Amino acid sequence: MVRLGTHLIDWLTLRLPISPASHPAIYARLADCIGHLVCSDASGEVKWIQRTLDIEALRSDSPGLYWQIKSDGKTDLLVIAASPASLEHGLNVWGTLDIRHAAQTLIALASRNLQLVLPGLDHWQARRMDITANYALPDAASVKHALTQLLVTTGARRRPSSKKGGDTVYWNFSSDLSKGKAYHKGPQVLHLWKKNKVEVDDEKLDLLNRVIRLEHTRGARWFRRLEEAGGRWQDLTQEQLIELHTEFFQPLIGEGIEMKNMEREHIVKTIMQANGCKEFQAHQAFSTYRHIREDGFETTKASMSIRTWYRHQRMLRLAGFSDQHLRDAIVVPFPRVRFVLAHPVACWDDIRRAA
Repeated sequence: MVRLGTHLIDWLTLRLPISPASHPAIYARLADCIGHLVCSDASGEVKWIQRTLDIEALRSDSPGLYWQIKSDGKTDLLVIAASPASLEHGLNVWGTLDIRHAAQTLIALASRNLQLVLPGLDHWQARRMDITANYALPDAASVKHALTQLLVTTGARRRPSSKKGGDTVYWNFSSDLSKGKAYHKGPQVLHLWKKNKVEVDDEKLDLLNRVIRLEHTRGARWFRRLEEAGGRWQDLTQEQLIELHTEFFQPLIGEGIEMKNMEREHIVKTIMQANGCKEFQAHQAFSTYRHIREDGFETTKASMSIRTWYRHQRMLRLAGFSDQHLRDAIVVPFPRVRFVLAHPVACWDDIRRAA
């Protein structure tokens, strides 16, 4: 029985070089699966050729096992990729940090799906690994506060970004060496549940709504460097993987992160980041917040069009404001929220205790 701990491998991509000479049975079985997308100009000259699927573009919450035949320009490759946690447990909340066990899970399923006897671990190359940890906060609002604070922090050479004001903060988004993200686990699982891609009950959905997840990816360039230095991905220990995760997030989070009272310019920047809006729009939303503080909720609501009122309410809530912040006539400080990088949760009871 493989021990489930505080961290897990949430995605693994492996590839196997194949040719008619090295693996005749595998090559013959899969040769018909090799596909290209070809672009040519009006004269018939080929402009570019592309494989039909970029397997590394898949998100770590993509359920199932993915495989393809591609080429590195010298030889053909069988590529397999999946979340080992999803394959084993149906939901990628908890899982293993044992990279050999994770890889064997992928290879065994690929063997069954392709009806082939695939080589053992030593024959495969690793090209992507996602190392993940979950952190429990008191409630969903605390998670959103934490994400907005991360969005306005800056680490050395790592500027955070977000897409469409969503619940995810990215660092080094396009890197094939080392990148990371932080996101609200509850909405992500709810989205998959609505699409019938995962099974989860109401209580666990409620618990996951209190979880912020930190996910660190080591990509193809990192694994190539490991190989060039004489290292083997198969020999990576669980302690080394936790160290990689900590090494990435430590400069961004330190010993912990706290959300304190926010001054005007900080609030405006937070509103801009959370909504993807322009600065003058963020200032307008902040002015509504300020009028609520000075004149009260109902008076401020009556002073503007209903459309503007609800737009500003929506913008402020995306920036992490609660009903208490938007309704009370006195200034209510932002709640102090803290999570510590060294103390991720390891089970459902850990989340329950954090409430």
